[in-house]
Amino acid sequence: MAACIKEWHPRAGFTGRLAAIAAGFGKLIQRCGAKHMKYLLILAMAMALAACSPDQGDATTETASEAMSEAVHGESHDENYGEEHHDNMHGTAEHAAIYAEHHADEIAAAIANPDRPAGDVGQDATRFPAEILAFSQIEPGSTVWDMGAGAGYFTRLISGLVGPEGHVTGQNPVKWRDRFGADWPEVHGQMMEDRANVNFVIVEFEDLGLEPGSLDAVTMANIYHDTIFYDFDRVDMNRGIFDALRSGGLLLVTDHAGVVGATARETRGLHRIDAELARSEIEAAGFVLVAESDVLRNPEDPRDTSVFGEEIRGHTDRFTMLFRKP
Repeated sequence: MAACIKEWHPRAGFTGRLAAIAAGFGKLIQRCGAKHMKYLLILAMAMALAACSPDQGDATTETASEAMSEAVHGESHDENYGEEHHDNMHGTAEHAAIYAEHHADEIAAAIANPDRPAGDVGQDATRFPAEILAFSQIEPGSTVWDMGAGAGYFTRLISGLVGPEGHVTGQNPVKWRDRFGADWPEVHGQMMEDRANVNFVIVEFEDLGLEPGSLDAVTMANIYHDTIFYDFDRVDMNRGIFDALRSGGLLLVTDHAGVVGATARETRGLHRIDAELARSEIEAAGFVLVAESDVLRNPEDPRDTSVFGEEIRGHTDRFTMLFRKP
């Protein structure tokens, strides 16, 4: 195991090589063996968190090393994972590191579940589910809505994370069902048959019909820009999500980054959105941005071409933000 970590985590140039580190994650699991997957997940999240803070050189390296040492030697943050810590820190980058250690088994099991379709597994190399699930801080037993779920890639992963005491609803609007959902009845039906804690609904983004405070978390994976493309009312949508979450509830948003100041026309044409526009709209609903991650970032993406372009598809520069309802 030590040899694997040494190869994967060279001390020099650590913080500038997060993308390369994450890209080699699957290869390491194969080489080091599945029995070490939990420890690799913990280290992966510790590395991902380096992107949430300014570059701190060797200090960040030591943080990752300490996380691995605690995992390997049986030390834990359980004494810091109590109710008081959870209430004060839930959603923050510091809490994400503790969460990643505490729930490494659940994250690993959600990704390794044999009922995941080959098409979903094939997306893992570019969607980094281990790091994103850890960053989400969605607790087992949570009630979650996966907005713009499509066929359910992320819905299925969340189902494994929240477990039998939790529940996840995959939401899609009518326009998407009519345009993209020819096979959704079969795909969604099979998932609901396989997993008792999943259901799917067709409702509009602006009219979710949820009881106030009924959700623990909401996810929006690469679809915020589409609410502009399809002319949904984002003010009503964001306020509806805010109202549906309990106090302390979390909203995870990832999306394809556009150039700073990108117009609505550019957003529609390229299927990208200015990260600051998304942030400002979400904060206007009352949310507080508590953490960001660079795990999906690609600085080589010029951000001025369509996300469906052959050279960039699957490798776009994507932002990842975690918001909390006060």
